[in-house]
Amino acid sequence: MVSEMVQGALEDIGYKVVGKATNGQQAVELTRALQPNVVIMDIEMPRLGGIEALQQIYTQCPTPTVVLTAYNTPNLVKQASEAGVGAYLIKPPNVQEMERAIMIAIARFDDLLELRRLNGELQAQNETLQAALAKVKLLSGLLPICASCKKIRDDEGYWHQVEVYIQNHSEADFSHGVCPDCIQRLYPELYKEIADRKEEIIRILARAGRADLETIAAEVGLPHSNTLNRLRDMVSTGQIRQFTVDDRTFYELL
Repeated sequence: MVSEMVQGALEDIGYKVVGKATNGQQAVELTRALQPNVVIMDIEMPRLGGIEALQQIYTQCPTPTVVLTAYNTPNLVKQASEAGVGAYLIKPPNVQEMERAIMIAIARFDDLLELRRLNGELQAQNETLQAALAKVKLLSGLLPICASCKKIRDDEGYWHQVEVYIQNHSEADFSHGVCPDCIQRLYPELYKEIADRKEEIIRILARAGRADLETIAAEVGLPHSNTLNRLRDMVSTGQIRQFTVDDRTFYELL
């Protein structure tokens, strides 16, 4: 009787009934299969109660929903709201109440979709921010540094080597080496040998125009790794340039 009244009211306001369910489980299955514009369901359904069925619809195939009930209690309203119900009607509903409830349910459903979209964007932004914060530790403010030994004093008054302090306050790692100025000061003989090798590389490139690593290493008489270090240093100081042809790396004078 109520089902016939609901169908008649829906048809009077221009809606077409695309499916009827005799129990809650069937209502979930029909909603998933037919994807209607709105679901109107009795709170009392066999096999699967109306609230439980609406909860499944809300999670599996979100759809604007209106619930029919013979009782109007605060507990029922709370349960229906938690199940995603957009509006509810006291049985038997009239045409005006039915139309108003459907409009409210659709409007609330649209608001829910927009809220979900905004929450998704906010969550994505938060995840991006957290990932960035996890990778970066910022050094800021004034750092007390010794004018002589260049140690840095921390907030507790202890002095640390620069690399130790930076490692403890950032994500940076250090790879130790010796710069050309320090090589010249500490190891003058080695510095002269390196300079001679570089001059030899320059002569090779001036004569050949361009050459690859194997050719240069063979002519200067150094292992590939040592020759590559010399070449990289000369590229960084602007003495030569590096380029690739057919997957082969060449060097030439600038």
